Amino acid sequence: MSFAIVAEPVLGVYKGHVGSGELDPLPSPARLHAALLCAAAQGVRAVPDGDGLQPCDTDREALRWLEANPPDGIAVPQTLPNGGGAATAYRQEGLIVKEGRGPLAEKLVGKPAVTGVAVTGRYAWTWEQPPPEPVAAALAALCPEVPYLGTTESPVRLVVADAEPTHRLDPDADLFTGDGLDLAVAVAGRSDALEAAHREATAVPPVKSDAHRSSEKTVAPPTVTAGVELGRYTRTEKSPPLTPWTSVLLFGMDQPVPAQLRVRYAVAVHRALVSLVGDGAPAILTGAYGENVPQPANRCAIQFVGPDAPHVGGTALALLLPRDADDIDLTLIRMAAHHLRLVKVAAGPFTVKPPVEVAADEFWPEPAAGTQRWWQTDPVAVPDSRPPRARVRDWSLADAAALSVALVWRDEFESVPDRGEARYQALAAATARRVRVESAVRVMDGDVSRYVHKVHEGTTIQPYRAVLNLGNLTGPRTIAAIGQSRHLGGGLLVPRDLPEAIARRLAR
Repeated sequence: MSFAIVAEPVLGVYKGHVGSGELDPLPSPARLHAALLCAAAQGVRAVPDGDGLQPCDTDREALRWLEANPPDGIAVPQTLPNGGGAATAYRQEGLIVKEGRGPLAEKLVGKPAVTGVAVTGRYAWTWEQPPPEPVAAALAALCPEVPYLGTTESPVRLVVADAEPTHRLDPDADLFTGDGLDLAVAVAGRSDALEAAHREATAVPPVKSDAHRSSEKTVAPPTVTAGVELGRYTRTEKSPPLTPWTSVLLFGMDQPVPAQLRVRYAVAVHRALVSLVGDGAPAILTGAYGENVPQPANRCAIQFVGPDAPHVGGTALALLLPRDADDIDLTLIRMAAHHLRLVKVAAGPFTVKPPVEVAADEFWPEPAAGTQRWWQTDPVAVPDSRPPRARVRDWSLADAAALSVALVWRDEFESVPDRGEARYQALAAATARRVRVESAVRVMDGDVSRYVHKVHEGTTIQPYRAVLNLGNLTGPRTIAAIGQSRHLGGGLLVPRDLPEAIARRLAR
């Protein structure tokens, strides 16, 4: 299992500069090393060194391991430069300056403001081989002591956690050809060079340097270049995210289905399909599994799309075929679907047109230019379970939505407890690190039972509307649904394209 140090910008912004003040697009491995060295030399783990402090021996060994083992990969989240870089910050430096024949005055200096980049997600540095146990323990203890990366205006939460790299170190890269991210990497001697520079900068100055001058100026400390090399990190060939449902059978309809009747109509379609298949209908359609038979994350789902459904140009019935399904079962369902014409419901029968099949990850149109794709439940979603007893007071609808997302994409998350409330809490927590639930509002409009078909005894029905960002769990064109009724007319996720400026503010 790989080892990773993960940095989550607390304010959703990373601010740093390199060279003579240029914007730093992302924290390099060398910056991570410097931050950990600072924490080791000035944090609670530091040991006395005369009148000052220094890293303990255990932390020194951990820092030397970092110098000998640059990260094999890095994870770079989606970022966007913020502020335009044209602002100038003015401040008094506490120095005296004499200009011409005028009186001495306090020096007012204008400097380019460090703007930074807006960040959606987390940075990470990964190693394919974990460090020795004492080194891993020292790094895990040092990470919470790092208050920020870059400037003090970009606080960070640093932890040892799981992460997948977006770029990998290419040890044979030619820095003059090819492409990738050329980042500063700490090598042997970096800690010693930084400590020596710190001792020189904080040493008591000679008396003559403190003599009176008519004009004073700030002398910036020299940039320490020893113990740093460039490393080329190239983007990994990432496979597209797995889709809960692989394809969609779309049946054109003449009339839209009201939101409050979708579950009832979906149940009628479900019964009609099971009847058309006949005896031996597959469990991915019926939902009836035998004892001790493992159930997949998702079954066939029936949804209603409209009035401008893609691919058919109007209201449509959508039959979503799950990824984890046997080819023979899918063939039986497709054959039955092509014979579906009339569906009987209490409100009156309705007919559907012959289906067309489209890929689930190519269902919705591409996001509009200058927008970011978010998702909204249509019409509502229903929590998959009641709140865990241990967290019943602080378990929100946002937590319920995160859990519902995790149950749909459960194969995307690390192993969690097999059963019970501990599993739900672990899934919700894991999802919250990758998915943002911007809003989740309970729906109070009469008979809420119309939004579900069956519920567990003792479960309170709480339909809600939510807006969420699924991050890299799914592509921007993939059709999906969440919640207890996702297989029968509820919890459909429809696109909601937000202007990038608004999406950036929501991501903070």
